[in-house]
Formats: sequence, C-alpha cells, structure tokens
Amino acid sequence: MTQQTTTPKASAPQGRKIKLINAIGYAFGDFYGGGFGQIATYLTLFWTTFAGLKVAQAGSIVGIATMLAAFSALVFGTLSDNLYKYRIGRRFGRRRLLILLGVPLLLVTILMFVPGLPFWAYFVMYALWIIANQLIMTPYSVLPNEMTTDFNGRTMLSTTRMLFSGISTAVIPLGMAAFLKALGDKQSSSYTISMGFFIVLFAVFVFIAYKSTWELTPEEAGFDEAAIEAEAKQPFDFGKWLRGVADIFVGYFSTLRNKTFRKHILIYLLGQSFLDIFGQVWLFFVLYNLNKPVAFGSALLGMALIGEPLKPVFGWIFAKLGPRRMFSLNFAGAILGLLGLWGLWQTAAQNDTAAWNAALYVVMVWWLIFRAMTWFIPWNVFPFIPDVDMIMAGENRGGLYIGFQQFARKITAGLSAMAWGWFLGANGFVEDAFKAGKPQPDQAVNAIGTVLVWWIIAGLAVAWIISFTMKLDKKTDAVLLKEIDRLKNGGLKKDVDPDTKKVVEQLTGIAYEKCWPQTTE
Repeated sequence: MTQQTTTPKASAPQGRKIKLINAIGYAFGDFYGGGFGQIATYLTLFWTTFAGLKVAQAGSIVGIATMLAAFSALVFGTLSDNLYKYRIGRRFGRRRLLILLGVPLLLVTILMFVPGLPFWAYFVMYALWIIANQLIMTPYSVLPNEMTTDFNGRTMLSTTRMLFSGISTAVIPLGMAAFLKALGDKQSSSYTISMGFFIVLFAVFVFIAYKSTWELTPEEAGFDEAAIEAEAKQPFDFGKWLRGVADIFVGYFSTLRNKTFRKHILIYLLGQSFLDIFGQVWLFFVLYNLNKPVAFGSALLGMALIGEPLKPVFGWIFAKLGPRRMFSLNFAGAILGLLGLWGLWQTAAQNDTAAWNAALYVVMVWWLIFRAMTWFIPWNVFPFIPDVDMIMAGENRGGLYIGFQQFARKITAGLSAMAWGWFLGANGFVEDAFKAGKPQPDQAVNAIGTVLVWWIIAGLAVAWIISFTMKLDKKTDAVLLKEIDRLKNGGLKKDVDPDTKKVVEQLTGIAYEKCWPQTTE
C-alpha cells in the first residue's frame, strides 16, 4: 500500500446538518464499542473456571493477542485514509466499507465462549475479536470529523455515541445477571448462550451504524480519480512501494509531533487501560473480596444505566468547562469512588447488613458515573485533534491519528492484562476455587484488592496531572479553524494575528512558521 503521490487537499462538507436521527444511527455502532470491553469482564472468569486455563495464561492470551493485533490498527488506519485510491473504495466508501466487513468477523468470535478448546484456539479467537474491533472502530471514530465541521454537530455525534456506549455497559451486565440467575452461574453453557446473544446483537447494531452514516466523497477528500487510474497503469516499482511503506510508519509516528495529541493520548491510554483492569478483575473482587455471587456483581455493573441520563449533561459540561477542568472533576470523583470500594472491602465481614449493602449501592453508583465520564471526555476531545493536525500538515489525516491511537491503546491494554494476570498468579490465585466453592488464599485476595483499587488510583492520578496542561477547548479550536480558513483562502502566514499565532503554537507545540506547509510565500 502506498501513499498518494500528490498530497490531498481535503475540505469537510459544510452544509449537511447533523440531526438527532443521524446521531442515533451513528451511535448504534458504539453500543458495540462500549460493550466490547464488557465481554472481558466475563471472559477471564470463563476461561479460568470452565476452559482449564491458569489466570496467568488467560492474562497472557489477552495481553499478547491484543499487542499483536495492535498492528492491525496501523494497517486499518492507513487503509481507511487511502482506500479511495482503489475502485472498491470509490464504490463503497473508504471508511464505511471497513465497518461493514467487520460484521461477519464478529460472528466468528462467539467461539471464545465455547469450552474445551485448546489454548491456541482461544488465542486465535481473541486475536480475531481484537482485529474486528480495529476494523470497525478505526474508521468509525473518524466519521464525526467528516460528517460535519460544526462544533455542536460534532458534540451531538460524540455525546449520543457515548450515551449508547454507556447504555451497553449497563445493559450487558444486567442482561448477564438475568441469564446467569436463570441458567446458573456455574454452568459453562450459561456463558456461551448469553455471550453468543450479545455478540450477534453487536453485529446487528454495527450494520445499523453503517447504514446511517456518510463520509467525505473522493473529491472532498482530495483524491483525483484520473490521476490515480493513470498511476495504476504504471509498472510496479518495488523500491517505490517500500518507500511508501516506510512513509506510512513515519506518518503514524509523526502524529506525536502534535503537542495536543501527545497529551490527549497519554490521558486516554492511562484512563482506558486502567478501566480495562477494573473490568477484567471486577468479578474476582466481588467473589473473593466482597464475598458476593457473580450474578450480583454483574447486576452492580448494570447500575451504570443510572448515569446514562447524565450523558447530555456531560456534553453540556464539556462545552462549558472544556476538557482541562472537566478532567479534574472526573479524576477526583473516580478516585473517591475507588476509595469507597476499598472501604467496603475492609468491612466485608458486615456484607449481610442493610447499612453495608446500602453503602455498596451508593459507592457503585458514584463510581460508575465517574467511570462513564472517564470514557466520555477523551472521545469528545478526539474529533478536534485533526483540526490541530490540519494546520500542521495541511491535510485531513484523521485516520492516521485514530489508527495510531488504537495501536497504542491495544499495546497498553495488552501490557496491563498480562501484568494483572501474572501478579495474581504470583500471589497464589486458585483457578478452580469458584467452581469448587473454595475461598482464595488471603495473599490472593489482597492481590485482587490491590490491583482493583490502588493500581487504578495510581493510573488515574498520573492522567490527572497531565490534564492540567491541556489547552484545547471550544475557544481555541474556533481560533484554529478560523486561521485554517484564512490560509485556505490564500492568506499569508506573515499576516497572522499575534494572539492566533500564540494559540496555534500552544496547541501544536511547534513554531507557527513551520505550520501549513502547502503555503508558499
């Protein structure tokens, strides 16, 4: 795959207004996006209890497969940006085609929840699960940037998306609680049936998102079909192809030149990776630290639905406060919630009292609201990152950014999964304790609590510190877009307003004179 010979000069459509029905159709895709992480909540329990895997093996499958599949994010990001170079892309779309191809791949991954398979089969199925996520979510996440340039329109898309994502994080645990209560939480078939149902539902909802969205046309994206066809008739040049591959990787890592993106991705990776750990360890914490059944723990996660009506409020707060101040609100609240869970663990001997259970419900609602906010903020920041890159590179490289972000996300998710799996294994975790009705050793119980509370607090605290320096908000983005329009219309860089220059340099991290390379003076 090679990059274009001529740099495309993209221009996002100005006149197509985002309506609520458009936002809802788009948001169906993130019912899958949000639910994707919920599957891991049950997967490690299933593998260690019914598939005969050690906890370190389960963590290693998740970790290694995730990191290997991370390279697919780089491929799909580039493919998503360049598919218009090929006739199939110009016919079916460069981004939406990839979303459609992910639908059948999702259905294959139901085999993750079939007991009795060899270690390598679970590894392959989980790798396909991750690859399908990259194939769908890499182009999906770029669509708001192409569907509109309007700040409020993008916020509507992102807010509605996060609403549906949050609904899935509540509906899936509640549904699992109902399935497990009806079918039994110590039967492998209970997990196979329930997870199969939800994965099929994911596939249906992704297809709805495919049918409900649009993207830049080849012309709007800066692709010259005649030039592409003429280039295709030239004999294959291996050296040129190899240079193109090298340029692709240089392009991905060039995203780190963007100061705003560097801060964004660090905050994003810390928040999301430690939330992954919470989801993967939660049921162990419920079983062995709080001494409650699996269905109860699943139902607790389902209380996230209480916070979903707050998503529009999150969107309003985001628009009013901007990312930096909202991050502070978020991380402070989340850390308080985790400290509440620590307190409940320390008093678990009273878990049959009304006061203790009432406190558990209050703490869980609090934590789940701020957990939802931890997911919400970065995905509302991301649609504005390509605006910063636009003034740096002079082109729309949204796919490049989401591809690198997804790549980094999978690497850190893989490392975190291996870390907690090895840590529990090293501290004497007994895999068959749940099915046999036996308690875990005290050392293993303490290790579970340490991972779920103190590891996550440490990660969120570091993200909070980084967020203090975030400069991107509605005001600075408006300044950036105004300057981009001025330069597109032939304005000279030497005529830049001093305040605008300062904003550009704060957001990009480079001298204004090095921005907008297409402009010659």
